[in-house]
This record gives sequence, C-alpha cells and structure tokens, in this order.
Amino acid sequence: MDKIDVEIIYKALRGMASEDEERLVAGWWEKYPVECGRVIRECHALMDLSELSGVEMKPASAGPRRHSVLTKVFMGMAAAAAAVIVALGGAFVSHRMTYDSISSRMVSVEAPKGERLKIILPDSTSVFLNSGSRLTYPVIFRKDRRQVRLDGEAMFKVTHDSERPFVVNTFASSIEVLGTEFDVIADSEAEYFETVLLEGKVKVSNLIYPEQGDVVMCPNDKLSMKDGRLLVEKISSPDDELCWTRGLIGIDDVTFDELMKTFEQAFDVNIIISRKQLPDISHVKGKIRMSDGVENALRILQHTADFRFEMNRETNTVLVY
Repeated sequence: MDKIDVEIIYKALRGMASEDEERLVAGWWEKYPVECGRVIRECHALMDLSELSGVEMKPASAGPRRHSVLTKVFMGMAAAAAAVIVALGGAFVSHRMTYDSISSRMVSVEAPKGERLKIILPDSTSVFLNSGSRLTYPVIFRKDRRQVRLDGEAMFKVTHDSERPFVVNTFASSIEVLGTEFDVIADSEAEYFETVLLEGKVKVSNLIYPEQGDVVMCPNDKLSMKDGRLLVEKISSPDDELCWTRGLIGIDDVTFDELMKTFEQAFDVNIIISRKQLPDISHVKGKIRMSDGVENALRILQHTADFRFEMNRETNTVLVY
C-alpha cells in the first residue's frame, strides 16, 4: 500500500475527498492505525489554527519533525476537536463503511457553566457556545446538507457552501442558511427562542406552529417566539444583543429574577432569592463584565436597587434578601 498522503486525509476531513480517496483513507487506517491517527489529529490542529488565525493553512508533506511540532500545537486545542478525532478514528476502521454511515456518527459538546467554548466544525464553520449550552453535530457533514442541533445559546459563523445548506435544529425551529453570521438562543426548558442575524439571510421554520410558514430574516433582524408564533423586529445595535461573546452581561430591559438566572449560568453559582418583592431594575442600563465575578456584579446592582446578599463559597450559593 502506498504511504499515507496527508493532503488526501485533510480533504477527507473537510468533506472534499472523492469516493476513491475516502477508500484510501479507510485502508490506511486499517493498516497503519497509529500513524494515520496521528496525521488526522494534526490535520484537525491545522483546521483549528486556520480558523483562529484567519489564514488558510494546508498540510505540508513534511517529515516527522513537522508532525512533531503540529502534535505539540494540537495538545493545546479544545477538547471538542479531540472528541471528533476519536469518533472519526472508529469510523475509518473499516473501508466498507460508507460516507453516509460516517456522517451519521454524532459528537455532542457542552460548554461548562461559567465558561464559553469555541468549536470548529468539520466544514470550518466556527461556533461560539455560551455557558451551559450544548451543540450536537456529525463527525463529517453529509455531501448534500450540514445539520447541527443546539440547546442553549451560540454564535454561528457559517462557511459558505452553496451546494450544502447549513441547518441549525432547535426545539422550536429549523434555521437554514448558506453562509452567514447569527446568534441563536434555544432554551427548551424555559421554552425560550430567539435569533439575531448579523450578516446574510436565514430561513426559519416554526416547528411549534408549522402553519405560520417560513420566516426569512435580513441583517439586523431579531426574531423571537411568543405564544408559539415567530415575530421579527429591527434592532439598531446587534452588538448589544450579542455582548456575551465579548464577556459582558447586558442588564437592559430584564427583570431582577431573569437577571439572576443569567448570573447563575454565567458565574456557575446557585442564587436563592429570599424576599417577597423583587427589586425594581427596570430603569437600569448597561453591561457587567463576567470576569469580575458574581459578587462584583451584585455590588454594581446594589447602587441602583435595594437588596442585600451573602455569598457562601463552600456551597457556591448566593442568598439575596
């Protein structure tokens, strides 16, 4: 058998390989599992670096020294990429496995509470997951369609591919795009759904009330669901809606209990409100830095609302009274 061709493996990971090339990769994995696994990891590292740096990187047919350097780089990559590699390795064990069967293998990644996570999908689409959010996606996208499932909030920057629409499935909707940038909140537990579009166009299908028909969004549109129906409004400052991607929490137009739920997710704490009347923060505007911690966030609110709080670090609980 011919020696492993890094370029062909790279193409297979990007969904650009021919059927013959896919069979070659399967054969390499069957005969050289250790070497092939190492090359696959390094190709994934290149894909991540390409997205992070904004420079298109392609694997060079270099010797062991090149692979060694890339391996060190890869060790610092997100755990999501490692999960993809493990699943992909199993898929290539047998050359009899078809492309469709490989694309049916799913990976689920969740951003821990109090943290945010960036994921690079097999097509180089980047996804920025907010705290406590989960994204499920295939090891390799199908040749006719790219589908993922979201529970929580995420910012998508979709790689353009006119022949393979990108679809985000949620409990409330199906969002189809060709290449664009948008934010989605899909909280099935709270039955809350919202989408903000920055660039391009998206088509949103209502799964709760299908009779409504599809809704097409344009840049600076904000779509939300009320009583099962999708409503669209224009917003003047999308950056304010997406301040979480910059490590900020917006406190405009939210109730005190809604803001405390946001704090619980952002700071990974339990907040107990022990008072009959909630503080009024309807007049409060601005943003709070997540990096300053929950106690600082609450102290800032105390300047504008009448309440007290105590932090129990042993139980990671905040009592508001």
